[in-house]
Amino acid sequence: MTEALRFWALMELIGLGAAPLAGVVLARLPGAGLGLGKVLGLGLVTWLVWMGGATTLVPYGTYSAALWIALVCAVGLLAFVRGWEGRRAVARGVPRGWLARRRWRRLAARAPEPDPLRTRLFWAAEAVFTVTFAAAVLLVAFSPDVWLTEKPMDMAFLNAANRAETFPPEDPWFAGADLNYYYLGHLAMAVLVKLGDLPPDEGYNVAVAALLALTATAVFTLAATLWAAARGPQRAVRAGLGAVALIVVLGNLEGARLLVADGGPLRDYDWFAASRVIDDAITEFPWFSFLLGDLHAHVLAVPFTMLALAFALQIVLDGPRLEPRGRAIAELVAAALSLGLLYAINAWSYPVTAAVLALAVVGWLRDWRSRPERPAVVRWLLATLACSALLMLPFHLSFDPAATGIGLVEDGRGFAGWLRDMVLAFGSLAALVGLAYLRRLAGTLRPGRNAVWIAVGAVFAGSLLAALDYAHVGLLAVLAAVAVAAVVSVPLPSGLRATWVLIAVGVACLLGPELLYVRDEFDGGPLYRMNTIFKLHYQAWLLLGLAAIGAVAWRRTWLARRAARWAVGAVAGAGLLAAAVYPVAGTYARKAGFERTPTLDGLGWLRDRAPGDVAAIDWLDDHAPAGAVVLESVGDDYSAFGHGRISTFTGLPTVLGWPGHELQWGHEAGSRRDDVATLYETTSVARARELLERYAIRYVVVGPLERTDHGDTGVAKWDVLGRRVLERDDTIVWALE
Repeated sequence: MTEALRFWALMELIGLGAAPLAGVVLARLPGAGLGLGKVLGLGLVTWLVWMGGATTLVPYGTYSAALWIALVCAVGLLAFVRGWEGRRAVARGVPRGWLARRRWRRLAARAPEPDPLRTRLFWAAEAVFTVTFAAAVLLVAFSPDVWLTEKPMDMAFLNAANRAETFPPEDPWFAGADLNYYYLGHLAMAVLVKLGDLPPDEGYNVAVAALLALTATAVFTLAATLWAAARGPQRAVRAGLGAVALIVVLGNLEGARLLVADGGPLRDYDWFAASRVIDDAITEFPWFSFLLGDLHAHVLAVPFTMLALAFALQIVLDGPRLEPRGRAIAELVAAALSLGLLYAINAWSYPVTAAVLALAVVGWLRDWRSRPERPAVVRWLLATLACSALLMLPFHLSFDPAATGIGLVEDGRGFAGWLRDMVLAFGSLAALVGLAYLRRLAGTLRPGRNAVWIAVGAVFAGSLLAALDYAHVGLLAVLAAVAVAAVVSVPLPSGLRATWVLIAVGVACLLGPELLYVRDEFDGGPLYRMNTIFKLHYQAWLLLGLAAIGAVAWRRTWLARRAARWAVGAVAGAGLLAAAVYPVAGTYARKAGFERTPTLDGLGWLRDRAPGDVAAIDWLDDHAPAGAVVLESVGDDYSAFGHGRISTFTGLPTVLGWPGHELQWGHEAGSRRDDVATLYETTSVARARELLERYAIRYVVVGPLERTDHGDTGVAKWDVLGRRVLERDDTIVWALE
């Protein structure tokens, strides 16, 4: 497990180096956001590596990546020293003399505001990261095989990123094309794998563990900050730990329903089915994602989403920094970068988080403290959004989204079916978030306002009777409108306003897929809304989970009577207890009862079936130059054995990997599949040479899979066209002349 230790050390180096920077750009938050130092540092390093490669000014490699980390740490050290000098100046007091006082004011301006939470949250976040990382490494080691589901895609992206010197990387499953996907999250993990000198398959598994630890740490820090903004520093650490349990660890209520409905031993528990609550859609949640072990974009984006939300929270609480100019610029650029990175990590996260930031600005504009600077605040928002796009300009210029527009959902689901799905998918959060709505309703039903609520109720009841299939749309619209109205309420405390911002955008993420969907390759079929529901509901889980912590922080203010608190607590407790079924039963089933000897070897599955293929992967990884095209057999998406395994585990491009995925990324396979079959099966050297030149193929692999798919008829020609560079256990690799 020394590989995991090297990974942890790198993360600690980046995190400790960037923590003072977080303390500067998030200085006005309770705790100063120091626990987000690892996410901020990793985001900065990844952006510097990517920008250097995208502009070709500083090609990506081990030394350049180490240089960028050193730069981030050096700037962080400078920020720490400047803050330390400021604290010393304040401690000495105001000196005599005009020049001395002027210098004192300049030094004192660098001193961080006194905050009892800074040290406490920082060390608590460090403990959360280390403990979670160690536990996650062990958890991953009980199911280490990097295959099945969509792990091959993520493994291929990670290796392609580490093969690249400039960006975008080459598409490992479509020779001759660039990778047309949001890949910066994979690049972030790839940098750590490269610098840690980890074998790619083991690095993949450690990256999954590190991502879980980063997610837990970021959720802990943001939730503790949100709590402190509402209630002060007391119990902020507990609130952060509670948020980790609620958002990251607990499952949905479908997990409990499956256990009751199916019964049987835990080994047979259908852990996968809990992510398919809605027909023809995906309803993942974080613990399922980490059990599955895919390094997918929507999971990679979670810690970076928390970082962007921290900037939005700071806006709600204290507005954008406008003076002094140096710090104001630093904060604006950091906020813009945290937002812009999300588009290149998981494009779906960008509009959602941008909406949170925009609504946070609206909320601040309703705060009486913003009156003297409201035009400047609007300009700040526009500048941040523009800067978020400008900082990622090379990515925008090279990325071609496969989506073809927005479609209107025309088939209503029915209120009863929708309500069932929402309870099973979000029931563990509903009671806590519903607490805010109950309080809002109770506070609004006062003399003179009853007519408003009667009108709202009449509109909803009318929609329910007139169009039952779309009644849930009316309900969600009302809930979203109530949340937005709360955000713009003038007398609302800023900490509570932040909670309503999260609720408003979270509910909008539930409402959106009921009205609109993104047209993609599934348009026109039963899965037409699959990705829209999948990606937006995942964002809703994060936002409503954080909002639930905010709602709990205000429970004593809202529920003056102990009986009311007990009643709400009983309902919420029952939901949380049911949500705890999945992490227990699902984890036990996914890890096959923990009977396997833990290991980080992600290629064990292939080593057992075709050890020569593993030798071929190792040889090509060591000897093949970047961009060298490898010929291997083409299979169907999600094939049970080995299709695309050479390109996946080396990052070298092949003629065609997974055809269905390439279609999703905007690449038409054309005749490639047939051409690969011809290359393996033809006995004509001339015909083979023609196709080899068309795709610029440098290496040919013939292993058990190729023999099964295409037979041995055409094998002899490879000795004419090239030379054998590896022959091991029924697998041969030819280097073509």
